[in-house]
Amino acid sequence: MSQKINKLQCLTMVAFSLASFGVLGQAIVNIEDLRREGQVGFFANITASLDASRGNRDRDFSSIQMRFDNNSDETESFLILQESKRKSNGKPIDNSTFMHGRYVFIGDNLINWEIFAQYSENPFRNYNKRSVLGGGIRYELTPTARFGAGILQEDEVNLANQSKTTERLGFYLHNAFEIAENIYLQPTIYFQPSLNDFENDYKASMILALNFKVNEDFIIEMQYSSSHDSDPPLLAEKADESISTRFSYDLSRLWKD
Repeated sequence: MSQKINKLQCLTMVAFSLASFGVLGQAIVNIEDLRREGQVGFFANITASLDASRGNRDRDFSSIQMRFDNNSDETESFLILQESKRKSNGKPIDNSTFMHGRYVFIGDNLINWEIFAQYSENPFRNYNKRSVLGGGIRYELTPTARFGAGILQEDEVNLANQSKTTERLGFYLHNAFEIAENIYLQPTIYFQPSLNDFENDYKASMILALNFKVNEDFIIEMQYSSSHDSDPPLLAEKADESISTRFSYDLSRLWKD
């Protein structure tokens, strides 16, 4: 009986995910998603999403992401590479790229230290380039909840090639709940206020991911993201929301079997 229920759940979530393709706004990268804490070894994961609409104007949005994790008993590290494309009537409009690398030193008493570097080119959000370099601590609040705090330097270049450098504090809170068999709810909150203007210059985002674990290798994820930038790039809106559906496959079994 339980096997029949599991199969029914899988079919339902696949249909639900496919039906949501039409509301994809833009790709959102959540670095907390699919972390492999406590798992020793080398891992690789590929994630893809696609949105298409047809009618008076044909629109296509696609995104592909590769993630590599290399973990030992003393350190954990990962690298994320992502590329997204937008087309209208078969013609490319713009592309975005994203790269994020993180190195974690595993400490005692539930506290880890981490450093990270990030680079992106994202005309979807009205900036040419954005790079971030920083570090901080990662604290295990509960077996599933994590809190991070640190400091970072952000360099942005908008579409008019105007540059801005900002030093920020960085905070994040992540948790994961198994709400049903093989179904996980993962909320993540980020907050990055400027060191020089804490109240008037900050970035904040909330990401809510619903993961359906079809089997050991394949995950379907529905993700809602809401972000706010109090001082956005030229011509950009302060608030941004998106809904996406992503398909993620673990490639590690290819060399472990």
